[in-house]
Amino acid sequence: MARLASRLLGFIQLLAVLGAAHGYIDMIEELQARQINPGQLAAAYDYIVVGGGQSGLVIANRLSEDTGRSVLIVEYGYINDNPGQLDPSSATAYPPANMFNISSVPQPALGNRQQQILAASVVGGGSMINGMLFDRAAADDYNNWEKLGNPGWSWDGLLPYFKKATTLNPPRADLAAEFNITYDIDRAYGNGPIYGTFPDFLWPGMKVQWNAWKDLGIQINYEGAAGDAYGVYWTPSATDAQYRRSYARTRYYEPVSTRQNLKLLVGHRVNEVLFNADKRAEAVTIQQRGTPNGATTITVKATQEIILTAGWLHTPQILQRSGIGPRALLQQAGINVLVDLPGVGSNHQEHPYFFGQFSYQTDVTPNPSSLFADVQFRNWADQQWQQRKGPRSIGVGNGLATVPLPDLSTRYQAIIDKAKAQNAATYLPRTYTPEQIQGFTAQRDVMLASFAKRDNGVVEIPFSGGAGNILVLMKPLSRGTVLLNTADRYAEPIVDFNANVNPVDVDIMADMLRFYRRWMQTPSMRQLSPAEQSPGAGVTSDQQIGDYLTRTVGASIGHSCCTAAMQPQDQAGVVSPELTVYGVTGLSIGDISIMPLDPATHTCATVYAIAEKAADLIKARYDPTIPSPPNTPATTQPGSPPPTTSNPQPTQPPSCTVPQWGQCGGQGYSGCTTCASGSTCSISNDWYSQCI
Repeated sequence: MARLASRLLGFIQLLAVLGAAHGYIDMIEELQARQINPGQLAAAYDYIVVGGGQSGLVIANRLSEDTGRSVLIVEYGYINDNPGQLDPSSATAYPPANMFNISSVPQPALGNRQQQILAASVVGGGSMINGMLFDRAAADDYNNWEKLGNPGWSWDGLLPYFKKATTLNPPRADLAAEFNITYDIDRAYGNGPIYGTFPDFLWPGMKVQWNAWKDLGIQINYEGAAGDAYGVYWTPSATDAQYRRSYARTRYYEPVSTRQNLKLLVGHRVNEVLFNADKRAEAVTIQQRGTPNGATTITVKATQEIILTAGWLHTPQILQRSGIGPRALLQQAGINVLVDLPGVGSNHQEHPYFFGQFSYQTDVTPNPSSLFADVQFRNWADQQWQQRKGPRSIGVGNGLATVPLPDLSTRYQAIIDKAKAQNAATYLPRTYTPEQIQGFTAQRDVMLASFAKRDNGVVEIPFSGGAGNILVLMKPLSRGTVLLNTADRYAEPIVDFNANVNPVDVDIMADMLRFYRRWMQTPSMRQLSPAEQSPGAGVTSDQQIGDYLTRTVGASIGHSCCTAAMQPQDQAGVVSPELTVYGVTGLSIGDISIMPLDPATHTCATVYAIAEKAADLIKARYDPTIPSPPNTPATTQPGSPPPTTSNPQPTQPPSCTVPQWGQCGGQGYSGCTTCASGSTCSISNDWYSQCI
C-alpha cells in the first residue's frame, strides 16, 4: 500500500509539473501572438526603444503607462521558450541561441588568449542570462558616480529606484534562525516588480565559511542592499516565491503586453539613428535579422525621443554607425561625422576573475557535490524540487564577501601609491585622446580614494558552502574598447577588454589569492581540511602568481559596462546626467553603458535602478506635470543601525523538527535536535550532526 501511495504521489507531482509546463507554453504562445511583424509597423511612434533587453523593457513599461503615448520596442533576439531557463539551475547556463556569438581580440596580458563575449540576445536580455545574484554595490561606489560630475546619481539618488524595482521575499524563519540570515526591508526594498528571494535550503558548510570570515576579522553587515555592500553579507536571488527566475520579461513586459500603445518587434536590429538638419534624432532604420548586410531596411520615425538600450556591446556601435563617435574611427569607416565624441565605445570595464581551487578532505555533508555523488540525496532533492523546495532552489549561492583593499592586503598603501605614480596614458588603449585620458584620470582619483577606505570592496568572493570559489576583481584600472569594424560597419563590433594590462590589477589579484589562502587556513576552515589544488602551495611570489594569472584569468564574468559613459563631455563623456547624448537632441541612453565606473556588484539590480530613473527623466522632459527626479532625496543613510521592526529575530517553528539532511546538533548549534519521522540524528563530528 505504501508503495502504491508513493507511486500515486509521484504521478500527481508529474501531472503538476506537466501542467506548469503546459501553462508556460500557453503563455509563450500568447506573447508571440502579441508581437508585431514588420508589416504592422506604424510610420511613427512617440518613443522608440532600441533594444528589448533588461533596461529596454523597464523603460518601455514606464513610458507606456501614459496611454496617450505610443511606444515601439525593437529587439534583435526572440522570446525564450525554454521553461528550464527559469529554474535556479540555469544560473550558469548560457544557451547559444540566446547569446551573441562573438569573441574578443587576443588579450596580451592573458597570454594572447581570446575571450568569449557574454552578451544576451533574447527578450529580457541579461536578466534572462545571469547567475541571479540580486545584490547592489556599496553606497560609496554610486557616490563616486556623482563625484565624476553627475548630480543626482549618488546612492541617495538611486535608492528610490532600487526600491521601486524590487520586492523582497524574506527567508523562512527557521532557516533565518539557523543560518543567521539578516535583512532589512524598510531600508533596502520596496514593492516593485522584481522579486528577491532566499532559497528554501542552504548547505551546512555555509556556517563554517561564515565563521571563517569572522576569524579573519572581516566586517559582517546586516543588510548589504542598504548601501553596506562591503565585508560579508547575505543577498537574495532574483527569483519569485516559487524559485522561478524573476526578470524583465516576466515582470516588466508580460503584465503590460496587452497595452494597445506598446508594441514589440523581435528578430530585427536597428542599424542607424537618423537626424534632421538641426541634429535632432527623428527616425531609425530597421533590418530583419538574418538578412545580408545592405538588405532593404524600414524607416520608422519617433516624434518624441529615441532611447538606446542595446547594451554595452551594441549601444556604442549604433552611435558610431549613426555618425556619433571618435572622428578618426568614423572617417576610416567612411561614415559622415555628425558629432565627434571620442568616448563612444571607450571606457569599457569588466570584472576579471579566476577560480580558487581547493578541495575539502573532511567536508560537511550534504554539500553541493552530494547532488552528483550521493544517489539517495539526489533522489530526495529531486522529490523536494517537484514541490519547488530543497537544494535545487539554490542558484549560485547567497553569501558574498566583498573585501576592502585595507583588509585584503597589508601592502594596500603601496598599491595605491603605485597607481598614483603611473602615467595614466601608459596602460590605456593607444586610441585614447587627451579627453579620454583626462576622464580616466578623474576616475582613477575617486577610485584610489575609495581604495584607502573600508566602506567599499575591491574584490568579491561568493560562497555557498562548497569547496572552490570564484575570485573576482571588482575595481580594475584597465580599460578596454568596443569599436566599429571599419571594414564592415554592420558586422559585430571589435571588442578589446585590455584585461589586466595595468599591473596594479595584477597586484590586487595576486593579493586576492593570498587572502583566499589565509581564509582557507582559519581555525574554522581547518575543520574541513582544505587542500589547494591549483596553482599549488609552492606558487607564492608575485612573478609566480602573475604567470598563473596570465594563464588562467577570464576577462569577462558578464558585467561589462561603461562604453557610453555619463561623464562631462570634456572628459570623453557620452551622456549628460539627464542621459541625453551630447551634441544632439531627441536621443538618450538608458542602459548599462552609461555607468562611468563598474560598481563592485553583480550588475542586474543596478541596471533596473538605472532604467527606472531613466524612464522618469524621459517622462519629465515631455510632461510638465511630472517633476524631474530630485538630486538628493531624503533617505536613511548607509550604516545606520537596523530597526528592530524590519527583521525580528526569527524563532523556531512550533513543531521544532529537523527535516531529513538538516543539521540537528554540533558545537555552537542552538536549533532543533529532533529529526523528522524516518531519519535519525547522526554525529558527523564534534561540530556537526545531521538527520539521516
